[in-house]
Order: sequence, then structure tokens, then C-alpha cells
Amino acid sequence: MDEATSQAVPELGAVLAEARARLGEGARIVSRLRDGLYEVHLSLGEPDHGRVPQWGVAAHDPRHVLDQVPLAAARLLTDRELLAVRRPLEGPLHGPALLTPAAAGVLVHECFGHTSEADNYLTRPRSAGRLGDRLTPAPLTVRDRPGLLRFAGSYRRDDEGTRARTVTLLDRGRWAGLLTGRSTAWLSGGASTGHARGPSGATAPRCSVLEAVPGPYAPAGLRRWMGDGWLWGTPIGGFSVEGRLIVELLWVRRVRSGAVTGEVRGPVVVCAGKRALAAGLVAVGNDPTVHSSPYRCVKAGHEVGSTLITPSMLLRRAVLRPLADLAEVVGRSGL
Repeated sequence: MDEATSQAVPELGAVLAEARARLGEGARIVSRLRDGLYEVHLSLGEPDHGRVPQWGVAAHDPRHVLDQVPLAAARLLTDRELLAVRRPLEGPLHGPALLTPAAAGVLVHECFGHTSEADNYLTRPRSAGRLGDRLTPAPLTVRDRPGLLRFAGSYRRDDEGTRARTVTLLDRGRWAGLLTGRSTAWLSGGASTGHARGPSGATAPRCSVLEAVPGPYAPAGLRRWMGDGWLWGTPIGGFSVEGRLIVELLWVRRVRSGAVTGEVRGPVVVCAGKRALAAGLVAVGNDPTVHSSPYRCVKAGHEVGSTLITPSMLLRRAVLRPLADLAEVVGRSGL
């Protein structure tokens, strides 16, 4: 732990020591204080994408970090157990999917966050649709809330000096709003929503703290509704270009007759059209989870913080492929 963090949050040292003891030999824990943001990165070894579990938390509120570090350690221990029995995919797997809150967060970020950035809206493919279209069968509501100042990605004023405000991107399944700056304010009633980020003269609208409103269903109920399918586990990456997205997962678990089995596969990648994937979201869970992340989102070379507040979500159908096939998948998809 660096000296600045130690002085600012003296009790964090004990929390990190306990996490290190739980994770055991070889675990790596790095913490730092950067621009008022308390960051903690945890991993079970040297970075190795798709093979070594890692997780992190960052927040402007140190109490949130103190609360989340033990949960992050528990996540890594679960990942370790599942990787011990994980088997690789031999080829594509098709079927319904129940997304854990963490996996749902990546989908919401790529599908609705980036898609609702005004510059992306103006260059979207025709197949992406337009404001007012129903995007999800589930009555899903998604908001961008940069004013939640305790979390990563939050701010009071954007980089053009405009006060940030909450924007409803999706209202009960319908595309309802866009994130704008001064140059795209005509898309938000003539006034910027305060989402312009980046250096002077090169700002772009960016999502920040995305919140999906919880639904009425417990995860166990969603599993029973799904019947047979796959539980999407820990996300390890995500990006999108125009109308398509990529989600990378450390593991998935087979679900049969609503029960999670011992069959674990991975690492896997999902590549799909955003509109098609959104059209498969049929139900929303009641278990929202906050991931105020130390991992930054990059657009046009500029990084911003990100927080995802999302519950579990039920997806009618998706195709899982081996992560090793990512280059081929990306090439075929034109990403």
C-alpha cells in the first residue's frame, strides 16, 4: 500500500492484510490513491488473460473500498475453485443465459452506455434503430448518473464545464435519451447533458456511472424460468464497435432444469450485434451489485472511470465461443 493511501485510510492496511491471508501465497494486491480515487487491484498471480483471476475496486469514498475488498477476495476464491474444474470449449455453444450482475454490467455498458453516446448515435448503423424504439422485451430502465460522487467515473462538471445531470437512456425497454456535449446538445433539447469528456477541443460524450433499475425476480427464479442454459460468470473484458460488441468471460456454468451444475467451461467470448442481444433480454433480477471499477474505459485514446450498478439479467439466447477464437471472431465480424 502506498504512503498516501496508508495515511488517508489507515484501516485499509488491516483489510488488505486479511485479504492477502485469505488468498494465500502468490496473490498480488496493489493499492494507490490517484486524483482522489482509492484503488485496489487484487489477483491470484502474475497477469495472464483468461487464466489468472483478478478483480478490483475503486471509489472516491474509502468506506466503499473497505466494504468491497473482502467481497473481491471472496470472488477470487470462487474463481480459483471454478478454474480448478474448468474445461475448455471444443466449439460454439448455443442457448439461453443468466448473466450475473457483473456480466450484466458489461453488457449494459457496451449495449446501452456507448450506444447512447451522441457521437456514436450519429454514426450508428441503420440496424441499430433510433430514439423511441423498443430495444428490450424486458421493461429495463438504465440511467447514467455522473453525480453519484462516491463512485469511480463520477464528476460534478464535465470537461466543457457543464454541470452533469442524470440521463435516462432506456425507459422500460425503450431508447429514451442520449449523452451529449455542447456540439451535440441539439440531440438533448438544446442543452448539453454534461457528458463531454476529454482534452480541450477533442471532447466526446462518455457514459460514467451506469445504473440499471432492478426488476422483481430473484436469481433462483430466473434460473427456473431459463430451465437449461448457461450462467455467465466473471467478466474479463468487453468492447464494441458500431453495432457489435464483445464480452469476454473467465467461466460459464451449465444450468439444467434451473439448477447450477458442476460443469464449468471457459474462458469464453461472446460476439453479437447489440440490437439482437438487447432484443433477447427478457427479465431483470432484483439483486443489484455495484462495481466501482479501477479499470478505465478507453475511447479515441482517452480514458475515463466507470461504475456499473446492475442486477442479474436473463438472455433468451447467445452463442459462446472459445476465447482463443477471439481474433477469428473479430475478423469475421469486422470489428
